[in-house]
Amino acid sequence: MTTTTAAPLYDEHGNYTPAPGTEYPFSISDIARATARLLGPGWSAESGYWGVTGVVSGHLCAADFEFLIDGDGDLCISYDHFVADGFPETPELPDEVKDYAEGVYLPTACSAHGLDALAERSAAAIRAVTGYNADDYDFESSASRQHYIDTGRYLRKGEAEQA
Repeated sequence: MTTTTAAPLYDEHGNYTPAPGTEYPFSISDIARATARLLGPGWSAESGYWGVTGVVSGHLCAADFEFLIDGDGDLCISYDHFVADGFPETPELPDEVKDYAEGVYLPTACSAHGLDALAERSAAAIRAVTGYNADDYDFESSASRQHYIDTGRYLRKGEAEQA
């Protein structure tokens, strides 16, 4: 029979020393990946170095959305405003999402809210910023799937019939 003892929370000098992975159960890149999953087909995420950032990319825009923590400890989603993206001029941001020069941020977000809740709020922020609504896109037809393979973009509903 083996027994395991938990690592002490404090070292011999009184410094707080939790075991790795116990204080923060997920990384910023995990939030980005969970957000991309919620946004749906055509969205993907990549981890930055050490998982301290993450980037969400979508099929309908040139902008990438970088997740990071700023100097004040806020969860930020920065992006470049490309004219070609046609984002709404003044998006109606969800509650608890604020605008700043480089993008948007979630001032009350913290890891205690949990990965799923943070991803939901982040996905809502990206939907607002981009004007993206999954219901507007054709993810099913063979023409739209082929268009995605060829261009990296799904067709809007009705575009396959026009071609």
